[in-house]
Amino acid sequence: MRKIRAMVVDDSAFMRRMIGDILEKAGIEVIAAARDGVEALEKLNGFTPDVILLDVEMPRMNGLIFLDEAMRRGPYRVVMLSALTGEGSQYTIEALERGALDFIQKPSGSISLDIEKKAEEIVSKVRAVVEVPLEKLRDFKALRFPSREAGKVEKGMAGGEAIAEKLVFIASSTGGPRALKALFAGLRNLKKSCAVIVQHMPAGFTTRFAKHLDDIAPFSVIEASGGELTWINRAFLAPGGKHLLMKEDKSLVLNDDPPVAGLKPCADLTLLSAVKAFGKNILAVVLTGMGKDALEGCRAVKNSGGKVVAESQDSALIFGMPGAVVRENLADWVLPLEAIPRVILEWDEA
Repeated sequence: MRKIRAMVVDDSAFMRRMIGDILEKAGIEVIAAARDGVEALEKLNGFTPDVILLDVEMPRMNGLIFLDEAMRRGPYRVVMLSALTGEGSQYTIEALERGALDFIQKPSGSISLDIEKKAEEIVSKVRAVVEVPLEKLRDFKALRFPSREAGKVEKGMAGGEAIAEKLVFIASSTGGPRALKALFAGLRNLKKSCAVIVQHMPAGFTTRFAKHLDDIAPFSVIEASGGELTWINRAFLAPGGKHLLMKEDKSLVLNDDPPVAGLKPCADLTLLSAVKAFGKNILAVVLTGMGKDALEGCRAVKNSGGKVVAESQDSALIFGMPGAVVRENLADWVLPLEAIPRVILEWDEA
């Protein structure tokens, strides 16, 4: 089996060297390095990397502009390397929606002397995205999202101030931002349900991502801050760096317990608490992502009489999370992404 071939694009020579060393130590070959998007595009004429590790904020051509051009030529498997700045988080969310598969937050700014802290994450994400077939990326980047601003109900309040009878729970990870936008673009106002979303993201990125979902969804989508009631026709996104739980009175609460299997937020924790509040009136939707988060939560949903939808391998960029649910025979439906909104709406109205 040949080595994975990577390109590292970062305006810091120190970062290029450190990231390259991390990859080489793990047996991943660094076939090219570039200091900005302009140089990276030039090098793509002579190199064909399996994965591109791409900085966000760079002179001459930033990561977002490079990504657009590379995807027109490619597509390529891209993992963003982002510092937590205002522009960094904004560009990263946009990059995920434009075709980047995942991102890694630099631990201490654009030039992170402690980048070794992220060595395991860098290697695991590079190895994971290599498994994504390029044909899927071509289909995925072709998705288009309609603007919903003109037709959106004022503040998403079509359900009034009634507490939801039902809960639509959605879990996703790698590939999730774009999948979630496609999912929400296919929905209408919910008549009986509230939606809760757990997308694996670190702190500092989910606030912006909630706003991106809100632009697409027919109802209001906000980042949960704790204390909210689960009103009909609202959606709440778990904040990065916190676990989102549900009380038996159907209100939301955040906690700062340690990560579960490295995850915070953790979909399993949210779902297990939701079962106590909603019982059988839960539809759990598991989308693309690495690992098996949401598996135990889906088991509890099924044991309570609820329903589970898993994204099919045909459309999921990474079949890890939905695949774990399918292998345990917990899924009532295994569907491509474009078919899932119909099931949600039919279940909501039943």
